Amino acid sequence: MAAEGAGAGAGAAARWRALAERVAEAAAAGHGEGAERGPRARALAARAAFAEGGRRLRARLLARGAAERAFEEELPFAGLRGRCFVGHVRPDTDAIASAVGAAELFGGVACRADGASEEDLNGEILYSLREVAGLGVPPLFDTTPGAGAPAAAGEAPLGVCLVDHNEPKQMAEALRSDLGRVVGLIDHHALSAAFTTLSPICIDVRPWGSASTILAHVSVITGRSLSPAVARLLLCGVLSDTLNLQSPTTTDADRLAVPFLAQQGGVPDPDAVAAGMFRAKTHWTVSLGPYEMCRGDQKDFEVDGWSFGISVLEVCDPGAVLAVAEGLLLELRILKKEKGGGDVREQLDFAFLFVVDIVRKESKLLLCGGREYALGREAFGGCEFRAAVPGGRAPGTTIPPDCTLCDVGPLVSRKKQFVPAFSKVLSEGFTCHRARVRDPAYVEGPGGAALQRVLSSGSAGVTADNHAGLRRDATEAAAALFSAPSL
Repeated sequence: MAAEGAGAGAGAAARWRALAERVAEAAAAGHGEGAERGPRARALAARAAFAEGGRRLRARLLARGAAERAFEEELPFAGLRGRCFVGHVRPDTDAIASAVGAAELFGGVACRADGASEEDLNGEILYSLREVAGLGVPPLFDTTPGAGAPAAAGEAPLGVCLVDHNEPKQMAEALRSDLGRVVGLIDHHALSAAFTTLSPICIDVRPWGSASTILAHVSVITGRSLSPAVARLLLCGVLSDTLNLQSPTTTDADRLAVPFLAQQGGVPDPDAVAAGMFRAKTHWTVSLGPYEMCRGDQKDFEVDGWSFGISVLEVCDPGAVLAVAEGLLLELRILKKEKGGGDVREQLDFAFLFVVDIVRKESKLLLCGGREYALGREAFGGCEFRAAVPGGRAPGTTIPPDCTLCDVGPLVSRKKQFVPAFSKVLSEGFTCHRARVRDPAYVEGPGGAALQRVLSSGSAGVTADNHAGLRRDATEAAAALFSAPSL
């Protein structure tokens, strides 16, 4: 599929661009009688051409896949039949979609890794499942018999295939200490140094923009058609992880997968689907409090003994997020400590949050302390730094108030852009005013120490609200962090 994708994908992309241009032209021209015979008519013709191109592409790929079916189905993928397929904790659309797609292709069970209830999932996931695909939410891994819960009497536990992740910290909790159950991996991320198995497993890891793209490819090479509903959900997975094919992680395989899945799912306008998904995610994101905004899409990394976490919020309206920037800065500082679970050596050295504008394709970085400012200044030299909150306070003694936000410009990808920028600096002998938290010489600053006393006292607890989600009593914590004299 990848070899043919360069040519076929480029043709499909060209048709889609032509359609988008004609639609924009029609919108600008209005809806009068003349417009009907001109731009609107051309837009309809372009849409029809795209649909016909997608139909031919699907037929050609499935025919090609049938010739390879015996080898691909009976050998590499045979071990995935009837397994449990599960994505990472704090799932995104691609993690859910790829689990559902793999379960359909291999006759298995799709699960989600966490979430006490369906409503814990982000708004984009729920929109993709309910509004686009017309599917229900996959069951929770920990409560599914044979997955995280005991199998029925006389039945063995299900083997597990991981999708869209391989870092142990991102796995369902029940799996982290039982990696012997992992029999497969379908992923588009780099292999974690901590990922090991007790015996050989089936691995399909490809440098593409989404795990959903890999599942579309698997459906081709095995000759198995996806149901329209699952094809639509996989389409959402591709559109989500590639920001509607605009992310730098996008490959020709992803550009090929979109018309293929759109045709199979009966979707005439993938752009409209993407717009609906992003609106749903933005609405959901801004309804959260700072606690959940910092933790909903957060991943940890380590380079040269330094540990750093990156949270990402992808929204159509960054202003709605920045309106609560002071609360986000506080939560990032608390997150660094909570990651240690009481052990300072396991805390994060840095915690960052990128607010990604998915309309303008640009990002803003929140800097919650002096260490973050020191690393951010090196990683994004030449970018503008300013106050996250105009006239706001500094979150500690080692960062000026007017350096709590960095406009990093046209960068949108954690995997391709944010992580490499930090990793390059850290791997080249980075030093700052604090030692690594794992270093015996590490000494906490006054702001951090004051914050730790508040957290240890239990006066900054988190409570669940049925309507407002998880909320922290941040009064004393904010006073401790923001009351110290600034630079």
